[in-house]
Amino acid sequence: MSQENIDTAMKFYEVYNEHKLDLLDEILASSYVGHVNAHDITGAEASKGFIGAFITGIPDAKYTVEEVLTVDNKVITRWFVTGTQTGNFFGTEPTNNSVHAKGITIFEIVDGKINQLWNNWDQFTLVQQLQGKG
Repeated sequence: MSQENIDTAMKFYEVYNEHKLDLLDEILASSYVGHVNAHDITGAEASKGFIGAFITGIPDAKYTVEEVLTVDNKVITRWFVTGTQTGNFFGTEPTNNSVHAKGITIFEIVDGKINQLWNNWDQFTLVQQLQGKG
């Protein structure tokens, strides 16, 4: 069961890396809530909007998972993302600055789907990089 849960969690990164927004319909539970820093994102459609906006701003974003741990029905990943902000990023006009941010995500997998996730990442460093200060 742990490997199946890991495989499900890794598909979440495929959504970003390969721009496969429709994959969210397959991997997210109908009751899905993503707790992303200070925001809750509920359901596949809201997730498509959030991730779509991220990809619009940083279309070459590449998530690399550095470590994976499992506990019961949870998959914990430590990751970093790199890319270049060539599009509008949540209201920030393109800067063409390179970005590199680190984060940790905890996925709760229920019946083979992501029911919830808790995602904390270094927004401060990302903002500094977008402003050319990082």
